[in-house]
Amino acid sequence: MKKNSHKTKNGNQIESAEGTLLDSTDKKILNILQKNNQVTNLELAALINLSPPPCLRRVRRLREQGVISHDVSLVDPFKVKQHLICFVSVSLEKQGDDFLANFERKMNECEEVKQCYFISGEVDYLLMVHVEDISAYNEFIRRVFVNIPNIKSFRSNFCLTRIKYDTSVTL
Repeated sequence: MKKNSHKTKNGNQIESAEGTLLDSTDKKILNILQKNNQVTNLELAALINLSPPPCLRRVRRLREQGVISHDVSLVDPFKVKQHLICFVSVSLEKQGDDFLANFERKMNECEEVKQCYFISGEVDYLLMVHVEDISAYNEFIRRVFVNIPNIKSFRSNFCLTRIKYDTSVTL
């Protein structure tokens, strides 16, 4: 895909990985919606000094282009008995495409796995796992990891205190 590289008169235009150009107004919209996606179009338009119809068109375009991928309510895991957050480093025995795809498919099937990253360095994957307690984590390990023969090793690190939690993307 050919990337666009022109800028607006104020020089505040950026390009997403897929080539979507975001100007300063788009960035303002995204910054507001990342903090509160339930703001009305009328309120959003007033906050960015734009009339409501073009504001709504911009939001719809950002959704259609996949820049806004989901509208969700973030639930605090500590308030719904998901008291244990564990970061799990996983090394695989073999790293061929089929082995990687199989591991990733299995992680996508596990509701306890909230995030899964294929990473560089000494291990192959980093997982974020949410469970109720250590007993539930032990059950997860026995149910999931024991049934994946390609796992060479894994290391668990438990969250003691969450210092910062931010889901926004800096624009």
